[in-house]
Amino acid sequence: MTSALISALDPARAADPARYAIADAVPRVAVRPVTREEVSEALRAATRERLGVVPWGGGVALARDRAPERYDLALDLTALDRIVEYEPEDMTLTAECGATLATLAAALAARGQELPLEAPRAARATLGGALAANASGPRRLRFGAPRDRILGARYALADGTLARTGGRVVKNVAGYALHRLACGSRGGLAVILEASLKLLPAPETRVALVFGASAADVADGARWATFPRLEPALFTVVRGALAGALPVAAPTAPFTVFVGLEDDAPRVAEQEAACVRALGDPDARLEGESVAALWQSLTDLEDAAPARLTFTTADNTPEALAPLLDLVPDVPVMFHAPAGRLHVFAGPPHVAAVVAALAPPRFQLVDVAGMEPPEPIVAPQAAVLALRARIRSALDPAGTLALGPRWERGGF
Repeated sequence: MTSALISALDPARAADPARYAIADAVPRVAVRPVTREEVSEALRAATRERLGVVPWGGGVALARDRAPERYDLALDLTALDRIVEYEPEDMTLTAECGATLATLAAALAARGQELPLEAPRAARATLGGALAANASGPRRLRFGAPRDRILGARYALADGTLARTGGRVVKNVAGYALHRLACGSRGGLAVILEASLKLLPAPETRVALVFGASAADVADGARWATFPRLEPALFTVVRGALAGALPVAAPTAPFTVFVGLEDDAPRVAEQEAACVRALGDPDARLEGESVAALWQSLTDLEDAAPARLTFTTADNTPEALAPLLDLVPDVPVMFHAPAGRLHVFAGPPHVAAVVAALAPPRFQLVDVAGMEPPEPIVAPQAAVLALRARIRSALDPAGTLALGPRWERGGF
């Protein structure tokens, strides 16, 4: 099997399979193609040999994922790392899937622009991985998820067919929007090879305000009532030792509240004055480049513990944390309030209690990392599941692509 696959490529493309373990599963073979044609050849050979394939980028999330049922080939895409086209005037960028988010950020910063995709470990996280995970951090509501920024993509289907949908500019769109479907599919529909994305100008002013808060403060809805109308770029609450890992002196209070303001200088000044009226003087204030570093550090916290439960909720103020205040008080929590995204860093001893406290319909469990998913598992409605299954069957009838949304594998 290994020789049949490697014969489809230059033997120099072979890689050490041990580097691509998922949980306790190690693939039988790993390859690192350097062109999209070589990716196509590898997939064609894998389909012919009926192998289970997992595309790899930086491996930030995969190493802590659940092992797929079939895992024969690790397809390392990090060699496809070029910036293909950058049009500052059109505010668009086209890059290959192996380019890291940090590399793209540095290239755009030189022109006063940014790609607001956020994922843990930006120096390792690749564009393709961020898109496949539909990853986003604490500024998700303000700037959208990857599927909101993608204009078009080149990708390889499971049988090696190379295809393209969308375009490189906003008005140049062609074909069905498979590039949007691929965002969040975790490599289960197609292997993203290249993507075109909408950019934003970097904000004129960035300010971060840091406040300490007690459990009583968090539960006080009136304290936070102004923040949804204020529309900060970031509004995150952290409980526990997690805050100590951030590049700012954390208050001694049980909770740390981070408010991020990004806009022109007068608007930021107006927002900052409103924050101080609501919460008092901050314990710390940052501005400029140190704010961007803090945003990345907050995003990195998602990958800071060995086990994590992620919930979504329509509540968008810290008061939503009330069900957790008296439950397992030592368990670290991070809540991106505007986006209603709650991360609870609870291991198996506390999972059942956390899931029971954060019950539907107010909270929905949407992701699990570092452990088997708990019961009950929330999945899409039956009609949605059936539609997604038909799409996946049409794109990958042989079942070559081994991963996909967790609900397809008894999870999400």
